[in-house]
Amino acid sequence: MKNGALHSIVLVIALLLLVGCGEGDTVVFASFKGSTNQDTGEDTDRTSEKSSGLVVIVITDAEPVLPSGTEEVWITVEEVLIHREGGGWVSLPLVQTPYTIDLLRFHSGNTTDLIRPVSLASGTYDRIRLIIDNASVVSNGNTYPITISPEESTIEKYFLFDLEDGGFADLTVDFDLSQSLGVAQSSLAPSYELTPLLHINHTEEAAVISGEIAPVTFDDHSSREAIVVVFMDNDFSGNLTADDKEYTRIRVDRDSPEFTIYWLIPGEGYTVAVEIDGREPTEYEQFMYPADLQRGGVCELNHGNLI
Repeated sequence: MKNGALHSIVLVIALLLLVGCGEGDTVVFASFKGSTNQDTGEDTDRTSEKSSGLVVIVITDAEPVLPSGTEEVWITVEEVLIHREGGGWVSLPLVQTPYTIDLLRFHSGNTTDLIRPVSLASGTYDRIRLIIDNASVVSNGNTYPITISPEESTIEKYFLFDLEDGGFADLTVDFDLSQSLGVAQSSLAPSYELTPLLHINHTEEAAVISGEIAPVTFDDHSSREAIVVVFMDNDFSGNLTADDKEYTRIRVDRDSPEFTIYWLIPGEGYTVAVEIDGREPTEYEQFMYPADLQRGGVCELNHGNLI
Protein backbone atom coordinates (compact mmCIF):
# COMPACT_ATOMS: atom_id res chain seq x y z
CA MET A 1 0.00 0.00 0.00
CA LYS A 2 2.80 2.42 0.93
CA ASN A 3 4.82 1.50 -2.17
CA GLY A 4 1.82 2.15 -4.42
CA ALA A 5 1.17 5.56 -2.84
CA LEU A 6 4.83 6.52 -3.14
CA HIS A 7 4.88 5.46 -6.80
CA SER A 8 1.82 7.68 -7.55
CA ILE A 9 3.42 10.70 -5.83
CA VAL A 10 6.63 10.31 -7.82
CA LEU A 11 4.67 10.02 -11.08
CA VAL A 12 2.67 13.19 -10.38
CA ILE A 13 5.84 15.16 -9.50
CA ALA A 14 7.50 13.99 -12.71
CA LEU A 15 4.51 15.17 -14.79
CA LEU A 16 4.54 18.55 -13.07
CA LEU A 17 8.24 18.98 -13.78
CA LEU A 18 7.66 18.14 -17.46
CA VAL A 19 4.89 20.72 -17.74
CA GLY A 20 6.89 23.37 -15.92
CA CYS A 21 9.92 22.97 -18.19
CA GLY A 22 7.91 23.56 -21.39
CA GLU A 23 7.51 26.95 -23.07
CA GLY A 24 4.26 28.59 -24.16
CA ASP A 25 0.75 27.94 -22.88
CA THR A 26 0.49 24.19 -23.51
CA VAL A 27 -1.66 22.38 -20.95
CA VAL A 28 -1.16 18.69 -20.28
CA PHE A 29 -4.02 16.55 -18.93
CA ALA A 30 -3.10 13.19 -17.43
CA SER A 31 -5.72 10.46 -17.24
CA PHE A 32 -5.34 7.18 -15.40
CA LYS A 33 -7.86 4.66 -16.75
CA GLY A 34 -8.60 1.15 -15.69
CA SER A 35 -6.91 1.46 -12.30
CA THR A 36 -8.43 -0.42 -9.40
CA ASN A 37 -9.04 0.96 -5.94
CA GLN A 38 -7.17 -1.49 -3.75
CA ASP A 39 -9.44 -0.73 -0.78
CA THR A 40 -12.80 -1.45 -2.45
CA GLY A 41 -11.94 -3.34 -5.61
CA GLU A 42 -14.29 -1.04 -7.65
CA ASP A 43 -13.46 0.56 -10.99
CA THR A 44 -12.52 4.19 -10.37
CA ASP A 45 -13.29 5.29 -13.96
CA ARG A 46 -17.08 5.89 -14.34
CA THR A 47 -17.08 8.71 -16.94
CA SER A 48 -18.61 6.85 -19.90
CA GLU A 49 -21.29 9.03 -21.48
CA LYS A 50 -24.21 8.15 -23.76
CA SER A 51 -24.40 9.72 -27.22
CA SER A 52 -26.91 12.55 -27.56
CA GLY A 53 -28.22 15.33 -29.77
CA LEU A 54 -30.29 18.50 -29.44
CA VAL A 55 -34.01 18.97 -30.18
CA VAL A 56 -35.86 22.29 -30.44
CA ILE A 57 -39.59 22.73 -31.17
CA VAL A 58 -41.38 25.91 -32.27
CA ILE A 59 -45.12 26.49 -32.67
CA THR A 60 -47.12 28.46 -35.24
CA ASP A 61 -50.36 28.58 -37.20
CA ALA A 62 -51.27 29.32 -40.78
CA GLU A 63 -53.23 32.54 -41.31
CA PRO A 64 -56.43 30.90 -40.10
CA VAL A 65 -59.94 31.27 -41.44
CA LEU A 66 -61.96 32.15 -38.33
CA PRO A 67 -65.35 33.76 -37.64
CA SER A 68 -65.52 37.53 -38.06
CA GLY A 69 -64.59 39.43 -34.92
CA THR A 70 -62.13 36.83 -33.60
CA GLU A 71 -59.25 38.76 -32.02
CA GLU A 72 -57.31 36.25 -29.93
CA VAL A 73 -57.16 32.48 -29.49
CA TRP A 74 -55.39 31.35 -26.31
CA ILE A 75 -54.15 27.78 -25.95
CA THR A 76 -52.51 26.38 -22.81
CA VAL A 77 -50.08 23.48 -23.31
CA GLU A 78 -49.57 21.48 -20.12
CA GLU A 79 -46.91 19.07 -21.38
CA VAL A 80 -44.99 17.99 -24.49
CA LEU A 81 -43.57 14.48 -24.74
CA ILE A 82 -41.53 12.67 -27.36
CA HIS A 83 -41.33 8.91 -27.87
CA ARG A 84 -38.12 7.02 -28.63
CA GLU A 85 -38.60 4.02 -30.91
CA GLY A 86 -38.30 0.86 -28.85
CA GLY A 87 -38.22 2.94 -25.67
CA GLY A 88 -40.55 5.14 -23.67
CA TRP A 89 -41.92 8.67 -23.52
CA VAL A 90 -39.70 11.59 -22.50
CA SER A 91 -41.23 14.80 -21.12
CA LEU A 92 -39.61 17.90 -22.62
CA PRO A 93 -39.10 21.16 -20.70
CA LEU A 94 -41.51 23.84 -21.94
CA VAL A 95 -40.40 27.45 -22.27
CA GLN A 96 -42.62 27.93 -19.23
CA THR A 97 -45.03 25.59 -17.47
CA PRO A 98 -47.86 25.77 -18.21
CA TYR A 99 -47.27 27.32 -21.62
CA THR A 100 -50.01 29.76 -22.71
CA ILE A 101 -49.96 31.36 -26.16
CA ASP A 102 -52.21 33.52 -28.34
CA LEU A 103 -51.81 31.60 -31.59
CA LEU A 104 -53.17 34.48 -33.67
CA ARG A 105 -49.91 36.35 -33.01
CA PHE A 106 -47.86 33.71 -34.80
CA HIS A 107 -48.93 33.01 -38.36
CA SER A 108 -47.82 33.66 -41.93
CA GLY A 109 -44.45 32.00 -41.32
CA ASN A 110 -43.87 33.49 -37.86
CA THR A 111 -43.06 31.05 -35.05
CA THR A 112 -42.27 31.14 -31.34
CA ASP A 113 -40.37 28.76 -29.07
CA LEU A 114 -42.28 25.89 -27.49
CA ILE A 115 -39.27 23.77 -26.47
CA ARG A 116 -35.84 25.42 -26.36
CA PRO A 117 -32.82 23.26 -27.29
CA VAL A 118 -32.81 20.18 -25.05
CA SER A 119 -30.37 17.26 -25.05
CA LEU A 120 -31.86 13.82 -25.80
CA ALA A 121 -30.30 10.41 -26.28
CA SER A 122 -29.51 9.81 -29.94
CA GLY A 123 -31.68 7.33 -31.80
CA THR A 124 -34.95 7.16 -33.73
CA TYR A 125 -38.03 9.00 -32.45
CA ASP A 126 -41.46 8.22 -33.83
CA ARG A 127 -44.18 10.14 -31.96
CA ILE A 128 -44.85 13.54 -30.41
CA ARG A 129 -47.58 14.19 -27.86
CA LEU A 130 -49.09 17.51 -26.72
CA ILE A 131 -51.39 17.78 -23.73
CA ILE A 132 -53.75 20.79 -23.87
CA ASP A 133 -55.05 22.08 -20.54
CA ASN A 134 -57.52 24.80 -21.55
CA ALA A 135 -58.28 27.38 -24.23
CA SER A 136 -60.29 30.57 -24.79
CA VAL A 137 -61.32 33.01 -27.51
CA VAL A 138 -61.50 36.79 -27.45
CA SER A 139 -64.13 37.94 -29.93
CA ASN A 140 -65.44 41.51 -30.28
CA GLY A 141 -63.88 42.36 -26.93
CA ASN A 142 -65.48 39.46 -25.04
CA THR A 143 -63.73 36.35 -23.72
CA TYR A 144 -65.32 32.93 -24.21
CA PRO A 145 -64.10 29.55 -22.95
CA ILE A 146 -63.35 26.82 -25.46
CA THR A 147 -64.65 23.36 -24.66
CA ILE A 148 -62.07 20.58 -24.98
CA SER A 149 -63.33 17.04 -24.51
CA PRO A 150 -61.03 14.73 -22.48
CA GLU A 151 -60.25 12.58 -25.50
CA GLU A 152 -59.21 15.66 -27.49
CA SER A 153 -56.95 17.18 -24.81
CA THR A 154 -54.11 14.78 -25.65
CA ILE A 155 -52.87 15.03 -29.24
CA GLU A 156 -50.49 12.35 -30.43
CA LYS A 157 -48.85 12.60 -33.84
CA TYR A 158 -46.72 10.03 -35.63
CA PHE A 159 -43.54 11.78 -36.74
CA LEU A 160 -40.42 9.76 -37.51
CA PHE A 161 -36.94 11.27 -37.35
CA ASP A 162 -33.40 10.23 -36.46
CA LEU A 163 -31.35 12.15 -33.91
CA GLU A 164 -27.67 11.49 -34.49
CA ASP A 165 -24.89 11.78 -31.94
CA GLY A 166 -24.09 15.49 -31.85
CA GLY A 167 -27.00 16.16 -34.24
CA PHE A 168 -29.74 18.80 -34.14
CA ALA A 169 -33.47 18.42 -34.88
CA ASP A 170 -35.43 21.64 -35.42
CA LEU A 171 -39.16 20.86 -35.51
CA THR A 172 -42.24 23.02 -36.17
CA VAL A 173 -45.70 22.33 -34.78
CA ASP A 174 -48.33 23.97 -37.00
CA PHE A 175 -51.50 24.22 -34.89
CA ASP A 176 -54.13 24.56 -37.60
CA LEU A 177 -56.89 26.68 -36.04
CA SER A 178 -58.88 26.75 -39.27
CA GLN A 179 -59.69 23.08 -38.79
CA SER A 180 -59.29 22.88 -35.00
CA LEU A 181 -61.71 25.55 -33.80
CA GLY A 182 -65.45 25.08 -34.16
CA VAL A 183 -68.11 27.65 -33.28
CA ALA A 184 -71.86 27.48 -32.89
CA GLN A 185 -73.80 30.75 -32.84
CA SER A 186 -76.76 31.28 -30.54
CA SER A 187 -78.97 34.18 -29.50
CA LEU A 188 -77.05 34.50 -26.22
CA ALA A 189 -73.37 33.94 -27.05
CA PRO A 190 -71.17 31.89 -29.39
CA SER A 191 -70.09 28.47 -28.20
CA TYR A 192 -66.59 27.24 -29.07
CA GLU A 193 -65.04 23.80 -29.06
CA LEU A 194 -61.55 22.58 -29.92
CA THR A 195 -60.65 19.49 -31.93
CA PRO A 196 -56.90 20.01 -32.32
CA LEU A 197 -55.31 19.27 -35.68
CA LEU A 198 -51.53 19.56 -35.88
CA HIS A 199 -48.99 19.37 -38.69
CA ILE A 200 -45.39 18.60 -37.71
CA ASN A 201 -42.42 19.25 -39.94
CA HIS A 202 -38.68 19.76 -39.98
CA THR A 203 -38.47 23.55 -39.89
CA GLU A 204 -35.84 23.93 -42.61
CA GLU A 205 -37.45 21.31 -44.85
CA ALA A 206 -41.02 22.66 -44.92
CA ALA A 207 -42.26 23.62 -48.38
CA VAL A 208 -44.16 26.77 -49.37
CA ILE A 209 -46.83 27.56 -51.99
CA SER A 210 -47.33 31.14 -53.17
CA GLY A 211 -49.77 32.85 -55.51
CA GLU A 212 -51.67 36.03 -56.35
CA ILE A 213 -55.30 36.56 -57.33
CA ALA A 214 -55.98 39.12 -60.07
CA PRO A 215 -58.43 41.99 -59.34
CA VAL A 216 -60.49 40.98 -62.36
CA THR A 217 -61.11 37.59 -60.75
CA PHE A 218 -62.82 39.32 -57.83
CA ASP A 219 -64.84 41.55 -60.21
CA ASP A 220 -67.02 38.62 -61.20
CA HIS A 221 -68.08 38.07 -57.59
CA SER A 222 -69.80 40.01 -54.85
CA SER A 223 -67.28 38.95 -52.20
CA ARG A 224 -64.03 40.79 -51.59
CA GLU A 225 -62.50 37.66 -50.07
CA ALA A 226 -61.30 34.37 -51.44
CA ILE A 227 -60.63 31.16 -49.56
CA VAL A 228 -57.60 29.15 -50.66
CA VAL A 229 -57.92 25.51 -49.62
CA VAL A 230 -55.10 22.96 -49.77
CA PHE A 231 -56.05 19.29 -49.99
CA MET A 232 -53.57 16.43 -49.59
CA ASP A 233 -54.03 14.36 -52.75
CA ASN A 234 -53.56 10.86 -51.38
CA ASP A 235 -53.98 9.01 -54.67
CA PHE A 236 -51.95 11.54 -56.75
CA SER A 237 -54.80 11.65 -59.26
CA GLY A 238 -55.01 15.43 -59.53
CA ASN A 239 -58.76 15.20 -58.97
CA LEU A 240 -60.49 15.92 -55.68
CA THR A 241 -62.01 12.76 -54.24
CA ALA A 242 -63.58 11.77 -50.93
CA ASP A 243 -60.21 10.40 -49.79
CA ASP A 244 -58.45 13.75 -50.27
CA LYS A 245 -58.36 15.40 -46.85
CA GLU A 246 -58.15 19.12 -46.28
CA TYR A 247 -54.65 20.09 -45.13
CA THR A 248 -55.22 23.78 -44.42
CA ARG A 249 -56.99 26.91 -45.66
CA ILE A 250 -56.34 30.64 -45.62
CA ARG A 251 -58.35 33.79 -46.37
CA VAL A 252 -57.17 36.20 -49.11
CA ASP A 253 -58.46 39.77 -49.32
CA ARG A 254 -58.89 41.67 -52.59
CA ASP A 255 -56.78 44.52 -51.20
CA SER A 256 -53.95 42.08 -50.39
CA PRO A 257 -54.22 39.52 -53.18
CA GLU A 258 -50.77 37.96 -52.74
CA PHE A 259 -50.71 34.92 -50.45
CA THR A 260 -48.32 32.29 -49.11
CA ILE A 261 -49.13 28.91 -47.61
CA TYR A 262 -46.45 27.73 -45.17
CA TRP A 263 -45.45 24.49 -43.45
CA LEU A 264 -46.31 21.99 -46.16
CA ILE A 265 -44.72 18.55 -46.01
CA PRO A 266 -42.37 18.20 -49.01
CA GLY A 267 -42.64 15.30 -51.42
CA GLU A 268 -46.42 14.97 -51.11
CA GLY A 269 -49.19 15.56 -53.65
CA TYR A 270 -51.55 18.50 -53.07
CA THR A 271 -54.49 20.09 -54.83
CA VAL A 272 -54.92 23.84 -54.31
CA ALA A 273 -58.41 25.26 -54.83
CA VAL A 274 -59.44 28.94 -54.84
CA GLU A 275 -63.04 29.55 -53.77
CA ILE A 276 -64.94 32.85 -54.03
CA ASP A 277 -68.52 33.21 -52.77
CA GLY A 278 -68.48 29.48 -52.03
CA ARG A 279 -69.44 28.73 -55.62
CA GLU A 280 -69.00 25.40 -57.35
CA PRO A 281 -66.94 24.61 -59.31
CA THR A 282 -64.06 26.40 -57.66
CA GLU A 283 -62.60 29.47 -59.31
CA TYR A 284 -59.20 27.84 -59.80
CA GLU A 285 -57.61 24.46 -59.11
CA GLN A 286 -54.07 23.20 -59.49
CA PHE A 287 -52.52 19.85 -58.67
CA MET A 288 -49.04 19.94 -57.16
CA TYR A 289 -46.92 16.90 -57.91
CA PRO A 290 -44.58 15.61 -55.18
CA ALA A 291 -41.64 16.80 -57.26
CA ASP A 292 -43.10 20.34 -57.27
CA LEU A 293 -42.57 20.74 -53.54
CA GLN A 294 -38.93 20.21 -52.72
CA ARG A 295 -37.47 20.41 -49.22
CA GLY A 296 -37.34 24.05 -48.20
CA GLY A 297 -38.59 25.08 -51.64
CA VAL A 298 -41.23 27.54 -52.89
CA CYS A 299 -43.71 26.55 -55.60
CA GLU A 300 -45.57 29.33 -57.44
CA LEU A 301 -49.17 28.69 -58.46
CA ASN A 302 -50.11 29.16 -62.12
CA HIS A 303 -46.41 29.34 -63.02
CA GLY A 304 -46.12 32.70 -61.29
CA ASN A 305 -48.99 34.27 -63.24
CA LEU A 306 -52.05 35.93 -61.69
CA ILE A 307 -54.95 33.61 -60.93
